Amino acid sequence: MSKILLLLAFLPMGLFAQNDSTLLLAPERLTERDILPRDLSQKKMLASSATRSLEAVDNLPFTTVVFTAEDILRNGFVTLADVLKAAPGIRVSQPGNAVEGETFMIRGLSGNQYMKVLINDIPIKPTLALGMPIGAQLPIRQAERIEILYGPAGAIYGDETCAGVVNIFLKESERPVYTQADLGFGRYGYNSLDLMFGGKIGKDKKIFRFSLYGSSTVRERTAIFNDQNLYNTNLYLPFGLDSSLYRRIPNFRAASGAAGDSFPRVAQIPHESRLFGINLTWRGLHFTYHRMLRFDHTALGINPLAVSYANPSNRLAERIETFSLGFKRQRKRRTTYTNLSFQSYKVDNNSSTTYVFDRLSAANYLARGGPSLSDTARANLLRNIYNAYASEERFATANGVDARIESRMSVLLGKQKRMQFDAGAQVNVGIGVPLITYNTLPVEVTIDGTLTPDIPQPVNTYQQSQSILNGFGFSQLTWRGKRLHIVGGGSLSARLEEGIALAPRLDALYHLDSNWTVRANVATGIRHASLYGSFHTYQIVPLAGFTVTPGSRYFETEKTYASETAIRYTTRGGSSLEGILFWQEAHRLYRPGYLVDEPGILYSQSYGYKNAPGLALSMWGFQGIARSKSAVVELTFNKKKPVLLTNRAEFFIQYARGREWFGYGLPSTSEVRNQPKWNTQFRYYFKAGKKLELVIAVNQQSSTLGKSVIFKDQYKLPDLPRLENFSTWDFMSRLYLSNHFLVYFQLINVFDRHTPGIDATGTPDDLLYNPQQGRQWRLGVNYNMN
Repeated sequence: MSKILLLLAFLPMGLFAQNDSTLLLAPERLTERDILPRDLSQKKMLASSATRSLEAVDNLPFTTVVFTAEDILRNGFVTLADVLKAAPGIRVSQPGNAVEGETFMIRGLSGNQYMKVLINDIPIKPTLALGMPIGAQLPIRQAERIEILYGPAGAIYGDETCAGVVNIFLKESERPVYTQADLGFGRYGYNSLDLMFGGKIGKDKKIFRFSLYGSSTVRERTAIFNDQNLYNTNLYLPFGLDSSLYRRIPNFRAASGAAGDSFPRVAQIPHESRLFGINLTWRGLHFTYHRMLRFDHTALGINPLAVSYANPSNRLAERIETFSLGFKRQRKRRTTYTNLSFQSYKVDNNSSTTYVFDRLSAANYLARGGPSLSDTARANLLRNIYNAYASEERFATANGVDARIESRMSVLLGKQKRMQFDAGAQVNVGIGVPLITYNTLPVEVTIDGTLTPDIPQPVNTYQQSQSILNGFGFSQLTWRGKRLHIVGGGSLSARLEEGIALAPRLDALYHLDSNWTVRANVATGIRHASLYGSFHTYQIVPLAGFTVTPGSRYFETEKTYASETAIRYTTRGGSSLEGILFWQEAHRLYRPGYLVDEPGILYSQSYGYKNAPGLALSMWGFQGIARSKSAVVELTFNKKKPVLLTNRAEFFIQYARGREWFGYGLPSTSEVRNQPKWNTQFRYYFKAGKKLELVIAVNQQSSTLGKSVIFKDQYKLPDLPRLENFSTWDFMSRLYLSNHFLVYFQLINVFDRHTPGIDATGTPDDLLYNPQQGRQWRLGVNYNMN
């Protein structure tokens, strides 16, 4: 915190130095290039997530990336992870895991858990969820633009913004009728359908805008790379146990040689997503409704000793419904906005998993002295653990609601309106039961914890209702000068169990001249204790029989401190080159899967998610962003009408170094796990006339350190190799048959490269690495009438 305070203190001094400051350059000499006509096709990109007011991205002192509706269509994006994969420096895992769906990392932090995802400025992550679930259930094809803000944003968004913000803004047409349809199919039983219908009625101030939309995306199986060594169950046997541990479950097939029955039977691993949405605006009133469904196999990213791959019916079925009603009132200098939102979150009670010997079984085995028991006692203990957790399918369920009210105000100050004051407050109430697993039968759970039917539950299942009440208030002052742009402010966030957390930030941008811009910022992000994490903490009491009860909840607020310094050069034609230096530290992070003594309880040990004072992360790095302007070449064939060839390119590079500390006597790592040291991305766009468009995307990442490396000694895992570096190529083409109708062809992972993703859970249940999909192709048609 002292580093942040020092930077906050000295940054304004440098910006408001005396008149002979080197930041104030001498007047520029005008030349003929200054009176040449500008290219009106080069529109300024606008974004509102960084300051909560719509501004040109070039004038923001933050790293902000925007993808427009045309970018989404041109690149063939279907899920949010597709979009994030194309953003600078973000690592994506497709597939990720059952609980969070597709996952992503940004500057060393899990984006699903530490980045706030919004639709039209409304948060959509349920309080009871571990992280934001990502599939094709989000309105990506229905978005007008998607904004990605890098770095902590707790100063204006409060909780869960340690890594930044993703904001999805929906389309609103200016035409009486607007329709959009997209139909695609592809390899491995892939098929998708996106539909949208909307328009505008009325005139002047009495305008009613409407849109209805929906989507369905199905993949019959996931084509993950089949590395037999990765799925060799004997690699994951802990504490010197042998293969008899898993042979009682019909999950394995015979294999020749010394491996024995060590390879699992693998069923198809499907995915399904559904979306239905309504977006209505009348004058200043705005209503949205979304019903989002996602279905993923529970074995994604998990090793075959922990979970069976053989059962095709094992899946997690999740539903999120959101309602939002907002009112905006605009005057000459003041704008007020009030929003009330309600959200329900439910995991279908038919969601099931077939466990084998997962981390909770291992924790019970270790806590009850399994390694030191006689052969007979050990066999009895393993039999009891098997009967408790793995003798048949185990069912899961969850049920919760969130209610939020937010009010904010923006006021322009001064005669020239260069100063703007923003302030607002939000109150969030969440209640319900987070994900319950290991149920012997499908049961319904109400938000107050009542089970239907009321049947005896396994020894490790409890369904007490959890609740939170937290709120935050923020204020921000913005100065927009001819050259200087300053944003400063902060928030106060409070939760009953954790107290008060402050999140200040200060940011400045200075235009040295018409081409050169420098900027710097310091910011703080916060994340209150997760209800999911505290709920999934188990207290194991060996002397009280085979008993598992809720463990202690550690109420601590995670904090991230970060700073950026950047310089950008922009040509009049639209090309740009930007270099960014970034640094961040995160403290008191949550971690899963550790077995530690439960304070104050004799002979008791606690297993699950803990808010650990010793768990911290430090990271610094460099990011380079280069974008070329559109270059046009005119070709003429046999004196026919000339064909215009348009092309442009983007190149991103990131170098990052860091360190992690784990506490509890565990060794630190000399790098951030799952974070590649080098990451380069290249995209090339080509258009021939008005008919044909091509996109080529290349993503290359260096080797990384897997999360499971810290369990090597504690859980008797073998030495773990580093996750390999990789390079993937993607290809997208569009052929316009008319102004409104086109066909497209997409090829993902063109050369069928073997690539590792992000570790699924960060626990010993994970595979040694998370294998990604091989080559995929998709063919589709798109109709757009506006």
